[in-house]
Amino acid sequence: MHIVINNIPTTIVLILLTYIMKPSVSTMIFAMCMTGWLGMARFVRNQIVIIRDREYNLASRCLGTPTRRIIFRNLLPYLVSVIMLRMALAIPAAIGSEVFLTYIGLGLPTSIPSLGNLINEGRHVMMVPALRYQLIFPAIVLSLITISFYVIGNVFADAADPRNHV
Repeated sequence: MHIVINNIPTTIVLILLTYIMKPSVSTMIFAMCMTGWLGMARFVRNQIVIIRDREYNLASRCLGTPTRRIIFRNLLPYLVSVIMLRMALAIPAAIGSEVFLTYIGLGLPTSIPSLGNLINEGRHVMMVPALRYQLIFPAIVLSLITISFYVIGNVFADAADPRNHV
């Protein structure tokens, strides 16, 4: 099942799931959970394989160090920083998916306040010069959220990276 979902672009899976199911918050959460964990799992696995094959881990295994100690002393400290950055970037991606789905009419109903609904409403009045702010301000808020999470994720990743504490 995950191989099929993994090979189809995330946007198409989100569109199909929200089109099939009734548009609601639970539908959006379900659709994003179906697609969101695959990229993170693949990323974490690749990072583990990269770190596992480094010389100091090979030396630890040759010396007979228990696997649990290698995991907690050599793998996890390096994984925390990259996972924190990836998670910080996953939040704006989820918000962007909600905005996109709501913008094309498959997301949240208009009775639920969201950035997607604000941008969609602003799109309708975009050609009226006095009402352009209804599109510009939600787009600015979306940009600020994305930039903020990126900066915060980088700061946390740098703080958690053991190579910075030498």
